[in-house]
Amino acid sequence: MAKSTWKVPLVGLAIVVGLGGTLIGANALLNPASDGPTAGGPVPGADATLSSTAHTYMEAAKQDDCDMTRALTTSNTTAWCDRPRLLSYTFLGRTGDDGECMAYTVTTDTGLDGTDEGGTEPWSFCYRLTKAGWRLWDQGQG
Repeated sequence: MAKSTWKVPLVGLAIVVGLGGTLIGANALLNPASDGPTAGGPVPGADATLSSTAHTYMEAAKQDDCDMTRALTTSNTTAWCDRPRLLSYTFLGRTGDDGECMAYTVTTDTGLDGTDEGGTEPWSFCYRLTKAGWRLWDQGQG
């Protein structure tokens, strides 16, 4: 009966794959995923000011940190994420009857209305105080 020569390399491959899986599993157990966004730092909490939360939101939008913008947005509106890409912004001041809206000029790579033309336009972000802290409630041009 002929001796099979492929069994030794196959056993070696199985050992390497098994060890690799063990290392990946150990790494996942020792370094669990975080409970929230980390790219731009911690999510502002209940004690954060409206100004600091709004600044964190705008910087996250500019840096394409979708995890952070989503964490700071209520289900009442959409998070600034992906398109259009926020290239820059300038804070103009607080607006609204209660001062809980922040007015900016924003510069985007494509139009805010879905056109292909980017540019600079006025945009307002309005926040509400929730149990978790200030969160984006509404937004729009003007």
